[in-house]
Amino acid sequence: MTTQSERLAAVEQRLGDHEARCEERLAEIKATSASTLRAVEGLKGRAWGVTAALLAWALAQLWSANAVRIERLEARAPHTQEAIRVAAR
Repeated sequence: MTTQSERLAAVEQRLGDHEARCEERLAEIKATSASTLRAVEGLKGRAWGVTAALLAWALAQLWSANAVRIERLEARAPHTQEAIRVAAR
C-alpha cells in the first residue's frame, strides 16, 4: 500500500510528464503553423503574379482587337467615300 506522499509524488510526476508532452506538441504546432504561413505568403505572391499576367493578356487582346477593328474601318473608308460620291451624282 502506498502512502499519501508517494501518491502525491506519482501525480506530480505524471503532471510534469503531461506538461512536457504538451510543450513538445505546442512547439510542433507553432513550427507547422509558421511553415503554413510561409506557404500561404508564397501563394499570395504567385496569385498576384498570375493576376498581373491575366490582366496583361486581357489588355493585349483588347489592343489587338482594337487594331484589327481600326484596320477594317480604314480599309472600308475609301469604298464608303466612293459610294457617297456615286450617290451624290
